[in-house]
Amino acid sequence: MMRVDGIATAQLPVADRGLQYGDGLFETMRLHRSRVPLLDRHLARLATGCRQLGMPYPGDQVLAGEVAELAHAAPGDGVLKIILTRGEDGRGYAPPPHPQGRRIVARYPLLPLAEGPLSVGICRSRLGSSSALAGLKHLGRLEQVLAAAEAQAAGWDEGLTLDAPGNVVEATRHNLFYLRAGKLWTPPLEHCGVAGVMRALLLELLPGLGLLGGEAPLPVDQLPEIEALLLCNAVSGLCRAGQVDGRMLGGGDLLESLRGPLAAAGVTWFG
Repeated sequence: MMRVDGIATAQLPVADRGLQYGDGLFETMRLHRSRVPLLDRHLARLATGCRQLGMPYPGDQVLAGEVAELAHAAPGDGVLKIILTRGEDGRGYAPPPHPQGRRIVARYPLLPLAEGPLSVGICRSRLGSSSALAGLKHLGRLEQVLAAAEAQAAGWDEGLTLDAPGNVVEATRHNLFYLRAGKLWTPPLEHCGVAGVMRALLLELLPGLGLLGGEAPLPVDQLPEIEALLLCNAVSGLCRAGQVDGRMLGGGDLLESLRGPLAAAGVTWFG
């Protein structure tokens, strides 16, 4: 099920800048019991991204209405995706002075998620640095495509991605928190990576639990020093790595301790 500018269709003009240049943003959201518990956070991130890129934002009311329509179109859980592009224009990188924008809202089945602790490896493909795009969930995802292909070929559940200097930034489809000396830390995202809504929620919750260490780089050669690795995104919620690069990790009790606070914030699904 898909809506393009409010019309039920799966067709998109070839001239759309999202297709031509990756000129746009997207959100992938968990549909849980016919609602999107983190919708406000997703829309806020989209609006912020549109301001940063100089793109038109359709407005919370328009997007929330189309999300609700698809959420109630069929029973059961699923995945909803919003894509916003700058719309159509002639050839050339320079954006039109008054872009019309385009919105795409689609619903997909919820695919089976990995059960239990995940096996995680380290990808050779690295993330490029771009302070202009860091944190944004923009349409240019080729780095993640290549890294995910590595993880798939290696038989891992997930792959960790590094920046050029060799710091762990995130996983191919998750943000991460690592446990060291009794505190949870997350890599900074000033130069690359996606600032996920689940990452933001955990950063809000952890101080009240006495667990937050803050943001701190994680050089890949320091991975053997961490005690646990948690992975989070809006679709899978929160899960943990059982092993990284063949080294076993703990964190089962830590994961269980976070279920209650997350449930109170509306996140009741794990893995």
